[in-house]
Amino acid sequence: GFYIRRMKTRWGSCNSAAATIRLNTDLARKPRECLEYIVVHEMIHILEPTHNARFQSLMTRFMPDWQYRRRLLNQLPVRHEEWEY
Repeated sequence: GFYIRRMKTRWGSCNSAAATIRLNTDLARKPRECLEYIVVHEMIHILEPTHNARFQSLMTRFMPDWQYRRRLLNQLPVRHEEWEY
């Protein structure tokens, strides 16, 4: 299952045992390729819970430019704070 929730420090998370993925609501404010990267990243965690060589190989198989997308996303702030005037 997929869930959307506000997160302070993460773009997403995965519970591989339950096969559930949670996505940060602030991803809606990021470039589309960043959202796609997180969705694929968390889906791969259902197959491989750690960030080992197998995980990286699966990322490359399903999203060859994943490292570029990760760099792009990591340059952006996690949360967008609301401005008050």
